[in-house]
Amino acid sequence: MKKFIEKQLREVFKERTHFDRDELFDFLKQFDPEMTETTLSWRIHDLLNKNVIKSIKRGVYSISNSIKYVPAISGKLVTLSKIVAREFDDLDYCLWSTEWLNDFTRHQIGTFFYLLEVERDFVEEVFNAYSESKKLRVYLDPNKDIMERYVESEISIVIKPLISRSPKQKISIKPKSKDKIQVPTLEKILVDVFCDSVTFYTVQGSEKETLFENALKRYHINFSRMLNYARRRKKESQLKAYMNEHFGDILKDILE
Repeated sequence: MKKFIEKQLREVFKERTHFDRDELFDFLKQFDPEMTETTLSWRIHDLLNKNVIKSIKRGVYSISNSIKYVPAISGKLVTLSKIVAREFDDLDYCLWSTEWLNDFTRHQIGTFFYLLEVERDFVEEVFNAYSESKKLRVYLDPNKDIMERYVESEISIVIKPLISRSPKQKISIKPKSKDKIQVPTLEKILVDVFCDSVTFYTVQGSEKETLFENALKRYHINFSRMLNYARRRKKESQLKAYMNEHFGDILKDILE
């Protein structure tokens, strides 16, 4: 019976960008008229675990057609991660390559760099550790002029303070490996691009709009996570206004 209900659920809501808890409750009550709020919570938990539905924000869901963004981990990224892992055991960090943005932009970014964010109290120590490498150009939270003039190649790494409770994910350095790298979720990447026009000066204007559009269409976005992080960056209202202006047709009711 469960598989039949899940199949019907996919069919009924397949054309909907999202639906809320009440709509899900009404649908499931057709098959269980005695359903209670407690039972509904259990059923939602079960549907989420089975990846039948995804949570967009609290009490709002979508059919799980879109996929989770999991970027490719290059050998160079693995090498860079070993420095912070070796020198600073248990340090909270987030490491990635701006080359990943090419997955979403209209024009390919010709020059990219690595971005490493670490706990604020360790920024200078981490900067010094990476500066010992003769093969890297290391920049500590560079300003606009330095970004545009000097941070221009894949041997460049920018080190910045990590905002607490930033959305991150751990990805294995290779299949079935226990060694993992802490990288940003797609929600963090989008918010950072929106908030930081200095670091991400190459993807502003129409290119930023294209980046957002492709991300929203191709991948699952947890909007609660995204907006919570934007709030920590003090840009929640601005991000909401931007997305409503450019993508209001597909995000109707989600950003309220």
